[in-house]
Parts: sequence; C-alpha cells; structure tokens
Amino acid sequence: MHRSRNRLVFALLLVGAALAAAPVLLSLHLARKHAMSEKFEQLDAAAEGVVLQIRDARQMLTLLVQKERDSHDPPCSKASISRLQQFGMRSRAVKSTLRIENGQVMCSSSGELMRHLQLGRADMHQGDGTTVYIDVRVPGVPGQRFVVIERDGYGLLLLTETLTAPFAQNNVSLGIFGVNSGRFSARQGRVEQRWTQGLRPGAGSDHFVDEQAQFLVVRKLVSADSSAVLAAAPLRTIDDRVTQFGRWFIPLGILLGAGVLALTVLITRMQFSPRSELMHALRRNQLFLLYQPVFDLQTNCCIGAEALLRWRQEDGTILAPDRFIPFAEDAGMIHLLTQRMLQLVRQDLTGFLREHRQFHLAVNLAPSDLQCQRTPLQLAQLIEAIGPGCGQLVVEVTERALLEESSALGVLKTLRGLGIQIAIDDFGTGYSSLAYLTTYPFDILKIDKAFVTTACTDAVTSQVALHIVELGRTLGMRTLTEGIETRQQAEFFREQGVMYAQGYLFAKPMPVAELIPFVGRHARAPTPPAP
Repeated sequence: MHRSRNRLVFALLLVGAALAAAPVLLSLHLARKHAMSEKFEQLDAAAEGVVLQIRDARQMLTLLVQKERDSHDPPCSKASISRLQQFGMRSRAVKSTLRIENGQVMCSSSGELMRHLQLGRADMHQGDGTTVYIDVRVPGVPGQRFVVIERDGYGLLLLTETLTAPFAQNNVSLGIFGVNSGRFSARQGRVEQRWTQGLRPGAGSDHFVDEQAQFLVVRKLVSADSSAVLAAAPLRTIDDRVTQFGRWFIPLGILLGAGVLALTVLITRMQFSPRSELMHALRRNQLFLLYQPVFDLQTNCCIGAEALLRWRQEDGTILAPDRFIPFAEDAGMIHLLTQRMLQLVRQDLTGFLREHRQFHLAVNLAPSDLQCQRTPLQLAQLIEAIGPGCGQLVVEVTERALLEESSALGVLKTLRGLGIQIAIDDFGTGYSSLAYLTTYPFDILKIDKAFVTTACTDAVTSQVALHIVELGRTLGMRTLTEGIETRQQAEFFREQGVMYAQGYLFAKPMPVAELIPFVGRHARAPTPPAP
C-alpha cells in the first residue's frame, strides 16, 4: 500500500512536471516562430523602403525624359541644363542629372565635374528601356561608388549607399540586384550571390531561410523584368532570443509543476478580464477627455483642439489610449468608446462651440469606426445636439483605417456631406500609399512627430517632412505638424507654409476647464511660451 501510494505520488509529480514543462516547451516553439515572423517583418520593411527609393528615382527619370521631350530645347542648351539642375535637387539619393550619348556624359547638373565622363559599357539593360551602369567612378570624388540609370539619353547619378543607408540596421544586410543578371548594383553587409537566384518575375516578394549560411532572407521585386532588393539577417539573432527565453522559464516551469494548475486557477479567479475592466470603466465614468490645442502657425492663434481619450483607473493611474484602444478594437468594443467620446465632447463643449463657431475640434476614429454605418449617425446626432454650424468638426483617421476601401470611402463621404472635415493622421508611418490621398476626401494632412523631430537635423529622414508638406500643397490639402517642441521647429515649418501645428511648445493636453480660458488668452497672436 505504501509503495502504491508512493508510485501514485510519483506519477502525479511526473504529470505535474509534464503539465508545467509542456506549455513552456510549446511557448519556446511559438517564441521561435514569432521571432522569425517578427524578423521577417523587419526585413520586409527594410526591403520595401529601398524599393520605394528605387521607384522614386525611376519615376524621377521618367519625368525628366518627358520634360526634355516636351521642351523641344536642344540637348545641353542653357535651358536644358537649367532643368537638369532643378531635377538634381529633388532627391537625396540623386547626386547629378546627366545628358548621355554613346556612354559618355555630354553635360550635367554638376557642371564641368561630370562633363565627358566615360561610363563605359552598360552593365544591365532592363525591359522598360532603362540602362544601368554599375560601379561608376567620378573624377575628383575618390572612394565613392555610384550607379547611373539612363533612358533615352538622360540619366541620374545615384550614390549607392544613400539608397540603402536609411534602412540599414544592426545585423541587417541589404542588396540591389538585376533579376536577370543577378549582378549587384549596391550591397551593404553580407549578401550571398545565390540569394539572387530563383526569384520568379510574378512573385513580387518571397521569404526563405538559407540553412547553409544560417540567414533569413527577404526579396522584393522593383519591377518584373528589372531589379530586386534583398534584406537578410543572421539566424542567430533569433536563436539568441529563444535561448534567453528558455534559460529562465524551462527550469522555473519544471520546479513549479506541482502547483501550476492550482496557481493558474487562483490567478484566474483573482483577475478580472480586460473586457470586464473596460466595461467597468464605462459604467463608472472613468473615461474622460483632454484637449491639446491646435495653433495657426502663421498668426500664432489657437484655432482648435484635438480631443484625446484617457482612462483614470480607481487607483488614480491614468492610461493613455495606446494602453486600451488596441484591446477595445480586438474585443469589438471600440464603438462603445467612440460613443462615449462623443458624449463627453457634447458634455464638455456644447456651450463653448455655440459661442466659437469657427473653433476646430478634432476627434479620432478607429479603423472599425469607418466600417460601421452607425458612425455617421452618431456624429450627426452630435452636430444636432450642439447646433448645426457651431464649431468646425474634424475627424482624424489613420492609414490603417483605410484598408477596407469601399466601406471606409462610403463612411468618409457621408461625413463630408455632414460638413465634417477629414484629416489623415500620422501619414508616412504606416502603409504610406499615395493612392489614399487621391482616393479619399482629405482636407488636412498631419505630419507625424517622428518626421517633425528630424526636420531640422542632419538625420537621413530630415527631408521626409518637407516632401509631405509639398505633397499636401500639391494636392490642395492643409498641413498640420504634430510634436512641435522648439521655436526652431515652429519657425522652420512656418517658413514652409504649414498652416497648423500642435505640440508642447504651444500647450500640453489639458482638461476642458483649462482649455476654455486658454483659448481666450490665445485668441490673438501671442508669443509662444518658452520651451
């Protein structure tokens, strides 16, 4: 009997240890799978960035050729060279624009430096008529490798490292190669020649693991019959992470095997589900709004504010939206938060907006809000409650919210019909499709803080904000810069003709009790507060 009991205890201990070890081992497998997926996403983003750089250069070359054709000016005439110089200033990667005849530079935007430069024999001929010269050396510029792309007698001199450098990261290798020839026109880090083989023209992109070299590799086509980009990273970066995970949790799981089930049950009983907590917050009115003022950069007047949802928990902790909005979206509860936000706007600002009919009030809509026909009805009810013509209502949407084009477009058009203005938020940080700007009825283009911060620096992304400003101006949209923190930034974007701005230089988000007197103090053009 005693022996049988010992056997039973031993068996139960084994079962307990197995129950503890099994989820840990499974988690190691899932951790490795997730880590690989995460690394592939990182490589995919890096490769896509280089692809966009190349496509931009090719589009610039196409436009240059078309401009020269339409002008009917003789090649290398004064007017033609002037156009070459104008095009030469449009891209960070382009160092010079060229007129080429029989492999020789006849004139360029760089003056005598490039004149009569012999390019030699072309290295690649692509299906769209583009010719590529690899490893071009420019007299007087030692140690630099250039690539020339040429079409119909006009070319662009590209510094290869500027095509890849903005997207280079630790342990990430990048390369640009010809699909048919397999020759590299640019490379950074370790790249294997065999990685250029077997990319099918219609594939678009592919991912694979090179077990021999122990590398993860992503390849992306620039176009079907021309060039492609690859990004690669050592597999050990995945193994190191998984090993670190296992070193801590496998022994812990085995040691706690006997108590793991009881502990799980106890924790489950003690903890409220996130969904229950959020429903509790709605019932207890724990959600509230802060308002971050928006200034007219040209007059330094406060002309509006953005409503920002917050959650004050019972212990006084205040949660920002990024802590609870993603869960609400996943749990299908975002429409409840949107409804609550609009109720708070009505509660906070009805009287104020009736007195300040030109005041811009921006509210954020989640992706699922643009798939729901109740959203226009809720906003129409808000307008009716406040009073038609009282305040200028603006809804802000992100690029992620526009993936379901048909339903999103219908909702946005309905909102426009209600007199509501549409702003695209954080443009350039998500999916970044220019098609969004021409498909959807946007009034305002918001420039993300990440680009604002680098605009006045030597960072590789310093020109992105300027390009977005120019893009908005071309499409007839007003621009708004987020995250303005210094006078230098404010002055810089004011000089670029940006209309609106918000950031800590002007004001932090504030409750409605502070907003109303703040607007009164800044109705005329004051000097922005010291940083």
